[in-house]
Amino acid sequence: MTLGITGISGSGKHMVANFFKEKEWVILDADKISHDLYRPYTGVWKKITKEFGEKILNTDDTINRFKLSEIVFNPSDPDASKLLLGKLNQIIHPYMKRRMKEVIHRHFHRESNIVVIAALWEELELKKLCDKILLIKANPETRLKRIQNRDGISAEMYKMRIKNQKDISDPDYTIENNGELRELKGELNGITL
Repeated sequence: MTLGITGISGSGKHMVANFFKEKEWVILDADKISHDLYRPYTGVWKKITKEFGEKILNTDDTINRFKLSEIVFNPSDPDASKLLLGKLNQIIHPYMKRRMKEVIHRHFHRESNIVVIAALWEELELKKLCDKILLIKANPETRLKRIQNRDGISAEMYKMRIKNQKDISDPDYTIENNGELRELKGELNGITL
């Protein structure tokens, strides 16, 4: 089975994925795949550095994702940010779609249960690759607190980051994740897959 897990940043998708990892499901994380695509001298790396310049590079030629995110999620110039985020997505999304399909098919042939984690579900066209979709929701205050604790970003930067994210409209399951981990696990144990 392939289960898609989606939700706005900070909703707790990785907490849910860890629940399935403990049950020996294979975890396919869109963020980790994108990090891999950003490796120096790859096709994606070359296109991103050509578009955004060497100012986004660390001394070892890796892309400084924080610097890049400051450019594409700049609260002081939302119109320019939207345009630049669109350019970044045009570069990376085709590669991500292809890579995720490859990994899903490889594990599918091994008869593994797979969890696919992604916030930009529709943009990456992942729905057709999954048997069921689980939407994780959390209130805005909880999401902001989680992301600030994890990434150390401002509330304005967080708002820019999630501006283009929206919950999928027709999930198979929906879980509210505003409480403790044990409550989340109780909800997850109640899902019949």
